[in-house]
Amino acid sequence: MLWCRRSIILMASLLLLAGCAGLPTFHGISGEEEREVRRRFNEMVASQAQCPCCLDGAAHVTVKNLFSSGFISGYLQAMSPSSLKFVGVNPLGQPLLIFTTNGRHFQYVAIEEGTVYQGEVSSATFRKYTPEGFNPAFSYYWLTGRLQPGPVELTGVSRDEQGGYWVDLLMAGGNRALVLFEPETLQIRRHIVVNSDGKRVLNILYDQYGRRECAVPRHIKVTSLAMDSVLEIRLDDLLDEVSLSRGDFEFSPPAAFKEVLVE
Repeated sequence: MLWCRRSIILMASLLLLAGCAGLPTFHGISGEEEREVRRRFNEMVASQAQCPCCLDGAAHVTVKNLFSSGFISGYLQAMSPSSLKFVGVNPLGQPLLIFTTNGRHFQYVAIEEGTVYQGEVSSATFRKYTPEGFNPAFSYYWLTGRLQPGPVELTGVSRDEQGGYWVDLLMAGGNRALVLFEPETLQIRRHIVVNSDGKRVLNILYDQYGRRECAVPRHIKVTSLAMDSVLEIRLDDLLDEVSLSRGDFEFSPPAAFKEVLVE
């Protein structure tokens, strides 16, 4: 399948890490109920800090935006806090593209073109196609339905009419997050990022968690509300025991490949 460069860059930036889901509904709760939710939420945060650092398995990726849409399957590896590698393959299992990032730099290898696009995630081109509210320095946590490490202030709790509780968080850097939390399973089901102007800019849905401790969602649906772009990732065949290193996210293309610096 042929991908236009704009769609490829959009997919890559979103991986660093849904028709649009309805707006959340908030219902007040009693003080005792809120204290219990806060206790369970703090328990989840503490347990997440003990979870494995890595993920390795098959990935099926769908991208939809105003310009185009596409689907590709392949293999995804991820390591906290920000390392990702996705190898997209054709129906015969032959590599079509390779995307890697360590949260600071990225590399996209278009194998059929014989071209390597590389640069910094802070570059103007990369940021142009990255959803507002997404921080590539913590892409592993976004992908696995976990909260990024660092200071966070829990400013409010309310109940959702369809189940679960909305936890209002003030994150480092000024962004606010609305997290749909299930106390029974200690899992995050939805994550909405609100910018410093109070605008909802990013919506992430998590579904199909496994049953094991530290399970990751097998279905992740990301909507960039400002860009009207949707990324859907379905994971399967995840390895139970994964050990990765920085070297696993480095790729040296053949000498014949053309290198293009993305600025």
